[in-house]
Amino acid sequence: MLLKKDVKSAKCEFIAKGLALTAGLLLFNSLSLSAILKTSVGQIQHTSKYLGYEDTVHGFKVEYPEDWEKIQFSVGITEGSHNLVVTFLSPSQGPSHTFREYLIVETANVSSASTFLKQEISFIAQSFPHFKPVGASNSSLAGHNAYTVVFTYRDPIVGTGKVMEIWTINGSKAYILSYHADSADYISYLPTIQTMIKSFELIPK
Repeated sequence: MLLKKDVKSAKCEFIAKGLALTAGLLLFNSLSLSAILKTSVGQIQHTSKYLGYEDTVHGFKVEYPEDWEKIQFSVGITEGSHNLVVTFLSPSQGPSHTFREYLIVETANVSSASTFLKQEISFIAQSFPHFKPVGASNSSLAGHNAYTVVFTYRDPIVGTGKVMEIWTINGSKAYILSYHADSADYISYLPTIQTMIKSFELIPK
């Protein structure tokens, strides 16, 4: 997505920052993400200090780098079935850095895990132009079973973007974390994103 193209009104503040935000993904469940994670890390400097973010309305907390920008959505902002909660935006690396990598946290109400899986994959497929799957696998998030998909897409402004989305379901609610990056910088920011994802916890509301 430039963010996801069908909700430009909800995410117009990100478009100004230069962000770019079918069901064939199901065929890639057996693909391993190990090849992605083994790629060499680039030269991006990552902060060693993290701040805490806690959302008692949606029931989670997460840590993010102190030099990243936190952008919190107002309650009630939605994108399809998703409730948009908060985005953590990486610092600019200079004038040539036109895409600022980010992690967005969303929630959704669900009836069942299998139904949500099909709905989410369909939602992703319809939201990204020139979608190309890279991998999909079962995983874990906040101590719960989770599902991870990785894919690339083409955008006329940003170029090639790469996304890793991971979600878990607790009761009747899904928690969705999506990492969006310029394809060329995806691996460089991945260690920071992994630290953020590992810090993600569910809390009683």
